[in-house]
Amino acid sequence: MNKPAEKQHKYQLEALPSPREVFDVTAENFAQKVTSTYSPAVLRGFAKHWPIVEAAGQSNNALVDYLSQFDKDQTLPVIVLPKETKGRMFYDAAMTGVNFQQTQGTLQQALANMQRYKSRLTSDSVCVQSARIKETLPGLASQLDNPLLPGNHPYIWIGNPITVAAHFDEAHNIAVVTASKRRFTLFPPQQISNLYIGPLDFTPAGQPISLVDLRAPDLHKYPKYPQAFSAGLSVELEPGDAIYIPSPWWHHVESISDINVLINYWWSSDYVTTAKPFPMLIHAIQALKSQPLDQQQAWQSMLEHYLLENDHDPARHIPPAARGILGDYTDLLSLKVHQWLAKLLS
Repeated sequence: MNKPAEKQHKYQLEALPSPREVFDVTAENFAQKVTSTYSPAVLRGFAKHWPIVEAAGQSNNALVDYLSQFDKDQTLPVIVLPKETKGRMFYDAAMTGVNFQQTQGTLQQALANMQRYKSRLTSDSVCVQSARIKETLPGLASQLDNPLLPGNHPYIWIGNPITVAAHFDEAHNIAVVTASKRRFTLFPPQQISNLYIGPLDFTPAGQPISLVDLRAPDLHKYPKYPQAFSAGLSVELEPGDAIYIPSPWWHHVESISDINVLINYWWSSDYVTTAKPFPMLIHAIQALKSQPLDQQQAWQSMLEHYLLENDHDPARHIPPAARGILGDYTDLLSLKVHQWLAKLLS
């Protein structure tokens, strides 16, 4: 009689180990303490001094008043999840559409709708996702002290309790919880085959997502999920806490309280044509999927030779001045490669 409950309990996210925690991080030791290790890291109290965190600590009304002072009545994309979704952003039943509606409205209108929220079972959930603060809330950025990424433009996420399925980012990410709590559950990139990723070219919010409902995993449909779970990390962050998520680690995000705010920073330190490798994956699938198996294996050898074999330099036999893309990358070389690719693919 208790077996279903026991199975659900076995995969409780709260039972997973937490990511490593780092303390006393500064701009000078950021690389040594945080980014030099290829795994997520929690920065407790990173933004506890931010005015938005202090306002949220008073009440939801104080938070709304604080945000409203920066609102310039700009129209934003607003997402509405019907109560039937229980706040989980996902596909519709046929996976030919999504289970939410996207409308337009001002921040004031969105916040007013958020304040009407009662519970997942009785209320629609409303959220504003990934709005660039520079355009949507000018003036707020100056009150967000982030010495680790000076000059980097932050994004804001505001909403009722929302669950975002496990996905990856194409750049490194520092996500800062500024109002209420959020739970981050993370999986190494190598767990991709155990997470049952959905369509690549049609996604609910830009990036491919795991089809597994982490709060109610269906092991008949997704029998390899326990392997991903065993490699997972999970942590609940308080207001003012931050988390570093290296690209492309998979992360599942649950916002918990009635009104939640998260501010995040994406960045890439590489000289690349686009700081987003995902289009490369799409093009590789398009170019190679129809090839015979022996040719696919040949191109696999090419990729391993040029990208994945770290114990040798594939260009060591070429004079440095003639190495081109195989040599040291610079802004000028990146621009030339970009122009070459644009011409080739046009």
